[in-house]
Amino acid sequence: MTIKSVKQIHTFPDEIQSMMETFKDMVNYCIRIGISENISNLNKFSSLHYKDLSQFNIQSYYKLTAMSQAMGRLAQRKKDMKKGRIVKSPYISKPYLVSCYGFKITGMLLSFPMYHGDKFLVRLDSHTMSQLENAEPRSFVITPDSVSISVRKQVEQIIPENVIGIDRNLRNITISTPNQTVMYKTSKLLSIKENMSHVISSFKRFDVRKKKHFQKRLGNRRARRIQQHLHKISKDIISRAVQSKSMIVLEDIKCIRKLYRKGNGQGTKYRRRLNSWSFYELQRQIQYKAEWEGIPVGFIDPKRTSQLCPICGERLQEDRFHRRKLLCNNCKRSIDRDVVASMNISYKGWSRFCHPRGLLVEAVNGNLENFRPVILQVDGSKLVETRK
Repeated sequence: MTIKSVKQIHTFPDEIQSMMETFKDMVNYCIRIGISENISNLNKFSSLHYKDLSQFNIQSYYKLTAMSQAMGRLAQRKKDMKKGRIVKSPYISKPYLVSCYGFKITGMLLSFPMYHGDKFLVRLDSHTMSQLENAEPRSFVITPDSVSISVRKQVEQIIPENVIGIDRNLRNITISTPNQTVMYKTSKLLSIKENMSHVISSFKRFDVRKKKHFQKRLGNRRARRIQQHLHKISKDIISRAVQSKSMIVLEDIKCIRKLYRKGNGQGTKYRRRLNSWSFYELQRQIQYKAEWEGIPVGFIDPKRTSQLCPICGERLQEDRFHRRKLLCNNCKRSIDRDVVASMNISYKGWSRFCHPRGLLVEAVNGNLENFRPVILQVDGSKLVETRK
């Protein structure tokens, strides 16, 4: 069973805004009681304090959800404290409303209960309706400017016949498919981040409140632009995987930030550029989209993916005249280092997940004597979404 959320922009009237404020206060009230009495279990809390929520003028549907939200936050807080992590405040600062009871989707209308048994209707757009096809709505979340619907559907995982290896870099994303190698250019993301950093640093007003508001507004705009750019790339990758019945393999680079910490002998601009690299956002989008389509996703060790020849398995040498090229003295061929990495990731994934016999060199050596990679370069910002 696969679950995802569909978000739609929508502005709500003052009456619904007051319900959001009431729900926020109710969740914070439950959190205060849970902290004071050391309760993080929903059944225990509801049996002791459900009657105390009668002071809030809101439907009982939302009281059950508020207790669930509060106990979930306290349970996560307790886990973080046991593991020695930095514990954030569990209290909620922004108004919202969530429930899995009492709502209904009829045609293009979402209805959920208000005060005194009335119903509020939200008209769903065409994109939201397309995502709700063949899916079961489970819950909804509304904020002052959006509505999100959680849906789930039964997905049968495909049996992969091929492997797509993905190499994530600062200026491009390279994938190795069964037929060709595709390189998505992401240099535009660097320019977006650099331009935003210069604009934020040029803010000269001494009002801290105004400065924080300015930084937050530009930071959100930067995040939206980057997310939309990566959305187009991840959507194209998933469509290729569905067409070729391939599983997706990525490098496990979750600890790469440790290489760019302060004091490692690197410049400030270099560390800023590498620490703002959105490698995990692409991974997150690929994972949830692949899960929705039934495509398996695997991770391999990134060790020596850019050092071994994908044709013969020998160690590659750097080209003095072309810094992005790697030369194989055995094959007498020069290949782009990102293409080499994506091909080796694909071969590692094939030998580990689809054909788990022998080493990588044994699986590759001698099988690609006449291979010449066909490299398709794509500007990720110019990928066009087609709608029916």
